[in-house]
Amino acid sequence: MNTSSRNLIAGPRGALCMTLVALAAGAPGLADEAANPERTALTTPANTVDVGVGNVSDRSFKFGEYNGLQREGGYLDLGFDLRGGGAWDSNSAWRWRIRASDLGLDTRSLVAEFGKQGTFRLTVGYDELRRNSPTGDSYQTPYLGLGTGNLTLPAGWLKPLVPRLSGSAPNARGLLDSVTASDVLVNGVVRTPNDAQLATAAAIQAADLAAFRPWEVYTTRKRFDAGLSAVARKNWDFSVNARREDRNGTKVMGSVTRATDGSFNASDLGTLLPDPIDQRTDQLTAQASYHNSHRDFLQASYTASVFKNDVTGLTWQSWALPTSTQTLSSAPDNKSSQFNLAGGHDFGARTRLTGSASYSRNTQDARYLVDVIAPLVPASSLDGVVKTTNYGLRLTTRPVNALTLNLGYRYDNRDNQTRIRTYGWYDAGDERSGTPLDANFAAALGVLPSALDNNVNINASRPYSRKSTEYTLDADYRFSAREVLHAGFGRQQIDRWCNGSWYNCMDAAQTRENTFNVELRSTLGEAVHTRIGYTRANRTVDAYNENAFLALVPMANVTPSNATTSAYQFMLANGWNGYGPSLGFEATTGDMNVFFPRNNALANASYQNGNRISELLGMRRYNMANRQRDRVKGELDWHASERWALQGNADWRRDDYNDSRYGLVGESDFAAEFTAAENLNLVAFYTHERLSRDDDGNTYTANSNATAVNGFTDIANGCFAKIAERNASNKIDPCLDWAARTSTRSDVYGFTIDRKELLPSRRLDLKLEALVSDSTSANNVLGGNYANNPLAVTGAPAGTIAAYYIPATALPDVVSRSWEVRLVGKYHLNKASSIRVGYLHAYYLSRDYAYDGLQLGGLAGVLPTLQVAPSYAIDVVTVGYAARF
Repeated sequence: MNTSSRNLIAGPRGALCMTLVALAAGAPGLADEAANPERTALTTPANTVDVGVGNVSDRSFKFGEYNGLQREGGYLDLGFDLRGGGAWDSNSAWRWRIRASDLGLDTRSLVAEFGKQGTFRLTVGYDELRRNSPTGDSYQTPYLGLGTGNLTLPAGWLKPLVPRLSGSAPNARGLLDSVTASDVLVNGVVRTPNDAQLATAAAIQAADLAAFRPWEVYTTRKRFDAGLSAVARKNWDFSVNARREDRNGTKVMGSVTRATDGSFNASDLGTLLPDPIDQRTDQLTAQASYHNSHRDFLQASYTASVFKNDVTGLTWQSWALPTSTQTLSSAPDNKSSQFNLAGGHDFGARTRLTGSASYSRNTQDARYLVDVIAPLVPASSLDGVVKTTNYGLRLTTRPVNALTLNLGYRYDNRDNQTRIRTYGWYDAGDERSGTPLDANFAAALGVLPSALDNNVNINASRPYSRKSTEYTLDADYRFSAREVLHAGFGRQQIDRWCNGSWYNCMDAAQTRENTFNVELRSTLGEAVHTRIGYTRANRTVDAYNENAFLALVPMANVTPSNATTSAYQFMLANGWNGYGPSLGFEATTGDMNVFFPRNNALANASYQNGNRISELLGMRRYNMANRQRDRVKGELDWHASERWALQGNADWRRDDYNDSRYGLVGESDFAAEFTAAENLNLVAFYTHERLSRDDDGNTYTANSNATAVNGFTDIANGCFAKIAERNASNKIDPCLDWAARTSTRSDVYGFTIDRKELLPSRRLDLKLEALVSDSTSANNVLGGNYANNPLAVTGAPAGTIAAYYIPATALPDVVSRSWEVRLVGKYHLNKASSIRVGYLHAYYLSRDYAYDGLQLGGLAGVLPTLQVAPSYAIDVVTVGYAARF
């Protein structure tokens, strides 16, 4: 299996970017106010004040996602840069500075500095950033207590139903009147809702729809900084910095629960909840540095960090069964401390050695948030401990003038020393079965069988650890002043494990990757600079472990009461993974019937877990699978004249996962960038990007001996003609294989025109910017699945088709288009002040089918939130005054 991407135009990481540049001749104008403006800025820094007002034509959280302009209406903005202290040519070394920007917006910042040059500097700062959820202005919910950890439904809330289907089973589509008023096919008969059913639906809609109200979804980050740096002696520097970061707001969190009340048994009921955020991170860093005139340096630092979450968890009522509540814990409090050491030394004029090392210890001992769904919790907290050690060395030498060598070594060890414990819990909202747990499992856990029911999940924690060792060697050989050849080789080995696990917890305990790259850089004449490179990387895995899931379920190593061995020992004896034999239906007895009944996948009851977690045969996780990567990159930079330049970049990459049958087949990504000089008059650019990804999978279906659907046996299409043949071969049915072929195409283009010193007075500057973006993501799904014929009911005509094989069809494209046009005019009143007028038109359109299911009548098992794909058309007008003194 493989993936490929042919990126006609790409930037540093891919995308071919073409930039057209015209240099302005420029007239002196106001620039002649200082013979050397650079020197003036250093010796006599100016104070500046910038005050402005603006107006936003419409409200949009997407437009204001990061810029603080999410509201409709006017706003005030203020910024300044004030400096003081002794003059540059005086005997005083005291200095102070206060800088502020965007004080009228939610992106405001303020920094104050005070110190004595060459002795010390004290810095105090504050900055704020509001991040709006792109759909946070369309989110609606019926829950009360928004912004807190306890969400409740209003007193008059009624369970949504579609009465003509069921008078008890919850169905969120029942909130839309066109759904509850429509006909439906049930057991081959068209049902029309009667007056009583229509009245029931109308009462539910009247009660529930009135409860929905908007809630703005956004987070605010406020950061406070204070620092002191000092020069104690000639070669020593010291600094201490403290930071507090507060995060408040809400984010949308998905939840899935089960609810039963005796009249129905519903599973996988979803809700998108407003999860509150109230977090604080305190960090303190102390650092000491030494350096001398020989470029030797030594730097040591210590950082301590404390994370505090004032929201312990979120509790909410089920919209399908208001008498049922669920609770989900939030991120726990934790602490971290880290020591760092870095240094460098020159061994003569041609050789330099640098190195760094660090050690950190992270702990988490917040108390568990426990309720009745977790009856087996062996400790009050995780008592988590993770120790990380890393160090690296890099040697750079130039044995001859034309050759430069770099040798590197890097070691990184993340050792998770958290103790492994076994926990017992029921799926959220799931009622206990009433049947005691298997006696042998209970004995292994040290509890009475009656303490746990047989639908409990028994899972062990898995503290993942990882060690990486990397060696690199690269060289640059200069054939001439215009040609340089670069070649490099790297080798990385990653080892993964879980301390104390009864079974190897990793799909790949060890992976190794060798990377070779070569690049030629050349200059043709004085105008053309080129670069072309090739990289080959091979990642190998000695043995992929498809049974790594066993580390999560320790009961797989315990013999159940109805067997003579454990699930693990039975799998080991037969050489199978959790998928079992690749066979069709067969009547099974004894241990085979306990663990792999009818040749199906490993039975959940044999490892005491309600959810099937064993993997498909041939499944490979993409980051632990054999992979070959080839990459070609090219770059061209042509300065045709003093006025014109052309820049282009290209990147092509191909990943092969030839040993993977299922899982990620391939993926590639890239971006584009360019840098233009400040005196450009015109810059035009175009970027094309293409990302492709291939995934293969299988819709696992268990074998059975069922031979008909209500007495009918024929299948239309598919790989089998009869129900009996299909069911007997469900597990090995090739028609249940599927593939997803996704691709994203993105085009970005635009220009900037900057014209200075217009009008006879040469006091007017104009800048026009335009940016257009167009992106389309396609998802083509291959394969299909079977569906029973709803007309195949008792009494239907002979020969009625029992089931159809329905081929998959491509999902709708996800599209986003945008453009921005910005015009800014600046008029210089005099050398020290100016007036600025700006206009921005911003347009954004997106289409995403995922939001269709969040509307009324969208999904049966998910409470709608009415979120829509963001779109806007907004005009912003600004007027500002700037003064320099």
